[in-house]
Amino acid sequence: IKNNDIASLLDAKTIFWDGPSWSKARYGTSSLLLSSNNSNNNSNQNSNAPPPSKPTYYPKWMKGYHDIKYKFAGASFPQGKRILSLRTAGAGLGTCLSLPNVGYNPPVAHVMHFINDNSGNVGNDNGGKVYEDLAYNVPRRFESFWPQAKVLSVQTNGGDMKEDGSKNTVLLSPKCLVSGDGCSSDVNPSLHLPASRVAMEFDGPTRRGGRLTQSSDVTMLDHSIQDNDANGECYYTAKSYSQYNINQDLQVFYKEITSLERMNGSGGGIAGKIRVAAFLPRYVKDMDATSAGGAGDAYDEDEAVAIYDYKFFMKKTDSTKVL
Repeated sequence: IKNNDIASLLDAKTIFWDGPSWSKARYGTSSLLLSSNNSNNNSNQNSNAPPPSKPTYYPKWMKGYHDIKYKFAGASFPQGKRILSLRTAGAGLGTCLSLPNVGYNPPVAHVMHFINDNSGNVGNDNGGKVYEDLAYNVPRRFESFWPQAKVLSVQTNGGDMKEDGSKNTVLLSPKCLVSGDGCSSDVNPSLHLPASRVAMEFDGPTRRGGRLTQSSDVTMLDHSIQDNDANGECYYTAKSYSQYNINQDLQVFYKEITSLERMNGSGGGIAGKIRVAAFLPRYVKDMDATSAGGAGDAYDEDEAVAIYDYKFFMKKTDSTKVL
């Protein structure tokens, strides 16, 4: 994506995949199953995850803790609903970590955290040094959108930078457990550093009834930013993701486009939009014998099959009130 085109994607009738090829973007499932069952042995982790991108950086006015409230704005299906299957990101609960329960409006705000990076590993052209605390934000968003689920652990690839500025594919942090074990900076120093991959274990209900401990792993494959507002009050990001839900052997792909506008009126705050475009590569669709249209349907695997839109509003909150 050309940086000056990101904003237009928020209103586009369709969106196309411009990330890595599907074969390079997918997880290697057998090794990931092994790593998920090995709680803190980094030697087995990530060997078959796709290469992650560098982290995304944000303007300085994003720093700190924010209450965020989402509101569903609609969904569209650029190639028609006949193409959809349960292997589409967003079709099932927890199958799109950007929007874990598409169509749901969380009744209360949850907290997000953005941190100023003082490490020197800052590669943003606009000089922004603020990054998203994935270990803090992703579990809270997940539980806000899916209240019946409970996150049990989280890991990131935080801080593992190569000399050329790219992200290393080898290591995840140790597991930070909901009990607090493994979460302190002395035993898990990279957990809250700039990251582009996050893995979670969670307890949640299943389609067949009962509850099950499940695992999900998502990697940001690439990203671009747009910051061409003369006053520096608007910021746009576009990110391509590969996600693998281990228990369902479910591989999904999606693109997330986000706008952030700093409000200078009474009370301030940040108004935003998030749009997620879900893609369905042919090899994924052909795995699903129950696809609505069957495996022989003609469609463009590089064009979104579903687009989900939300609006949100963020308001700075007192860090002393945050758990």
